[in-house]
Amino acid sequence: MTEGNLTNIVNTTRPSLRGPDARSINGRFWFVTGALLLVIFALIIVVSFISATNDNARIDRLKNHGVSVAVTVTSCVGNIGGSGSNAAGYTCRGSYRVNGVRYLEIIGSKTTLSITGTKERAVVDPARPSTIELASAVQTSSSSSSVYLVPSLLALSFVVLTLALLRRRRSSLTRANVIELDRG
Repeated sequence: MTEGNLTNIVNTTRPSLRGPDARSINGRFWFVTGALLLVIFALIIVVSFISATNDNARIDRLKNHGVSVAVTVTSCVGNIGGSGSNAAGYTCRGSYRVNGVRYLEIIGSKTTLSITGTKERAVVDPARPSTIELASAVQTSSSSSSVYLVPSLLALSFVVLTLALLRRRRSSLTRANVIELDRG
């Protein structure tokens, strides 16, 4: 082989990695994938709205219909922050009775250490007697429409992404039709 023939062979072969050339994925696959991701995103948004509504309802239930109880602290441990150098609150368990039934549950909204045997005032959720919050925390809390801010922003971004996906799909279909007309 001469050097000229070798140059022709090298220049005429297409560069590729080992194996066959990669096949491209068509637009329909990406459209279906985008649509599935939007469905998952929509489910996340719905769950966020439901969670915000339930949280507001729980606060209203505790404030308006909560059952006041005395809770006896049975154990209390400190929680550390992310770096491990500071306290991030306390997880305390307490026992109490509601309608003759004894419960041993975590006392919600606890930020101070309590010695075992200490009595704390708490409020029991009438719809779920195993859920208790400190009475002081219930007094200072209130339901708020601001809990809907993040789900609303997510819903707005969902609408924008859906419109972008549909616009992209429509433009690719239009482009495919123009190419088909040019061939015909």
